[in-house]
Amino acid sequence: MNVSIIGLGLIGGSLAKTIKKHTDDFVIGFNRNKTVCDFALECGAIDKIGEVSDLKNSDLTILCIYPDATVEYIKEHINDFKKGSLVIDTCGVKEKICNPLYSMDLPFTFIGAHPMAGREVGGFENSLDNLYDSASFIFTPKDEDCKELDFLKEYAKKIGFGRTAVTTAKEHDRIIAFTSQIAHVLACAYVLSPNSMKHFGFSAGSFKDVSRVAKINEILWTELFIDNKVALCEEIDSLIRNLNKFKSAIEDSDEQTLKKLLKESRLIKEKLDDENAES
Repeated sequence: MNVSIIGLGLIGGSLAKTIKKHTDDFVIGFNRNKTVCDFALECGAIDKIGEVSDLKNSDLTILCIYPDATVEYIKEHINDFKKGSLVIDTCGVKEKICNPLYSMDLPFTFIGAHPMAGREVGGFENSLDNLYDSASFIFTPKDEDCKELDFLKEYAKKIGFGRTAVTTAKEHDRIIAFTSQIAHVLACAYVLSPNSMKHFGFSAGSFKDVSRVAKINEILWTELFIDNKVALCEEIDSLIRNLNKFKSAIEDSDEQTLKKLLKESRLIKEKLDDENAES
């Protein structure tokens, strides 16, 4: 099978390496920076540096670029893709991608997708052939009964993903606002404290755990946050309400309320850990 990967950053580069590791598929790599393409070819992550004409021969095309660029790329190259082929994206928001594309009459099948893995560092130089090992691959198809979705589920397992999930674009964005985006907002807000630069010698695992995802690509995440602003703002409001509960209890020296909040939080976390262990 011929697989084209548009964008050889952390996500696309890791997919290229993963596909080469687990399959005999012919991988064609596209990237604006020719140096990246040359490096990817030299290290064996791709078999060919892509040209637009290669899209006509690609059975599967994976777009690993920003949300706005994804929609524009597909619109611009709508007649360049192989007819009847499969095209997916990897963006962290789905309504922004799926809503306009599912309303179009495309000569190929497009399915929204989101591989749930990443690192604090980006770029092809940080891509890994095991980044997706045991990770989840989420799909947000227009039609859950399409044969292409069955193929993607099997292909995801073949290249090392641990599980697949199928949902709507709207539900994906609502849940991702909680499981991913609010965590990045929290981490960034946390390190904005004037005490951040004074933590040396006074911090252990807690500071590192909470601040880890503040190491962020501000261009990408600005786009992701704004594209999912309704769901994300709801999560921010919820976080603020909960923080205010803690603040009020602490200000009032209300031990009973504070113990109740802490116990409730602990029990929820223990339940989440148990469910993760079982799955």
